[in-house]
Amino acid sequence: MTDRDAILRFIARFKGSEDVFLNGCCFWFAHILEARFMASCMTTIMYEPVEGHFMARIDNRYYDIRGDVSEMYRGKPMYDMHDLAVDDSSMYRHLMRDCRDFEEVEDDD
Repeated sequence: MTDRDAILRFIARFKGSEDVFLNGCCFWFAHILEARFMASCMTTIMYEPVEGHFMARIDNRYYDIRGDVSEMYRGKPMYDMHDLAVDDSSMYRHLMRDCRDFEEVEDDD
């Protein structure tokens, strides 16, 4: 289990980048957190569909560029991205296309 303060200290190193990671690159910050803490605790990328926001679940707490956002997202629907890849592969592929790969989609016009 990772010390919550260690997670918050790590996040604080990204001060000044809040705008980037809250406006289109939240998947990538969740990925950074997952990569950094996966060796020492249970970590996965989560997706909240109402806001369209990614965050990392680390030892059953939620983190994004703002720090511990567990209370902010309590009771909101969440998708574990590992589960979503199996349970709804179409949604997973669309999220990866749009939020990870930043691929442009042409209109059907």
